[in-house]
Amino acid sequence: MFYCANCGTTRIENAAYCHNCGQVLSTASNQPLLVAQGMPGGAEDNESIGTSAVPWRGGQVALGIVLVLLSLIPVTGISIGIGALAGSYDEATTVWISVHLMALSIIVVVWRLGFHRRSVTPVQLLGLFVTEYPVVRAGLMALGVLGASLLFTVIYASVVDLFNSDVLSPPEIDADIAFPGAAVILTFQAIALVTPLTEELFFRGFVFSGLTHRFGLVKAMLISAAVFSAFHVNVGVLVPVFVTGLLLAWLYHKTRSLWPCVLAHAGQNALAVALEVYGA
Repeated sequence: MFYCANCGTTRIENAAYCHNCGQVLSTASNQPLLVAQGMPGGAEDNESIGTSAVPWRGGQVALGIVLVLLSLIPVTGISIGIGALAGSYDEATTVWISVHLMALSIIVVVWRLGFHRRSVTPVQLLGLFVTEYPVVRAGLMALGVLGASLLFTVIYASVVDLFNSDVLSPPEIDADIAFPGAAVILTFQAIALVTPLTEELFFRGFVFSGLTHRFGLVKAMLISAAVFSAFHVNVGVLVPVFVTGLLLAWLYHKTRSLWPCVLAHAGQNALAVALEVYGA
């Protein structure tokens, strides 16, 4: 199957122009666009996966960021309103609702701006498949990224403590965000599963890959990491989250799959919640 290099739409064989966007189809367009490692021939030599192969560009990325930011307003209001009805579990309920509403917002934004009316599927473009990249190696790389992120966070917190700066110190997680007893599984489901999956979909799959075509690999890593960091709002986590964003973008670029990124992200979130809930 052949695709337009500009918009990703399936091209009509031997056509001179794309019937969707009108782009002139070059001779290179006569070759299959191997956008997914895991498809025949789409292994290490296909450097376009997750980068220039995606049909969206900087404009869609910028609009997507704005839309997700704007969605924070109704999501926050609805979550707090529902949480107020939960009595003593108001904070845990608010967090759980907000995580799922934000996940829905991200999915809608990415779908409308990235895949609406596209013939190339998210599974192909984002690496939502079993990658041809060696699974064991990808898993070890994910664990390495997780370890590096945690190590940097510990070092950063130690350095900030030397200067007694409350502003720059990473904030403590409020234990009230977790449901009590067996219901804590809902907290882990939201923070260590839904959040990593949807944030990786947006920040690595959509933002990073969309910016690479315009800015190149390194600048796209830096910009996407900065956006990822800014979304966390708190000044105390801006630097460690930025570094984590760089590591995750690198991991996505190397493995051509979102799953190692989700694994590393989920591990960090799960560990943070577990340490607070169980007081380890």
